[in-house]
Amino acid sequence: MAFSGPELTGSRDAASAILEELGLDAYLFAVEPREGSWELTLECAVEEGWQTITMPIDIHELLASRTDAGVLSRLTASWGAKLAGCRKKASPGA
Repeated sequence: MAFSGPELTGSRDAASAILEELGLDAYLFAVEPREGSWELTLECAVEEGWQTITMPIDIHELLASRTDAGVLSRLTASWGAKLAGCRKKASPGA
């Protein structure tokens, strides 16, 4: 299965936007095509160190999140629940 440059770049940009929306303190991530699906691998700061989370993603939904606010909202909520253990940035004044 071949993937286009714009599809690969778009998936990374879309994932980055969702992760920024979640306000994680520190993280590294990759979006990669896998046989039959796509996968997000995220390393994020937790209270004592780092953890790695890998989860399947629907590439069509991820790409749609760039232009559809409803899809973006759903993915942000879903990913937020799955990444709840990741440390969040401190709120201003906190």
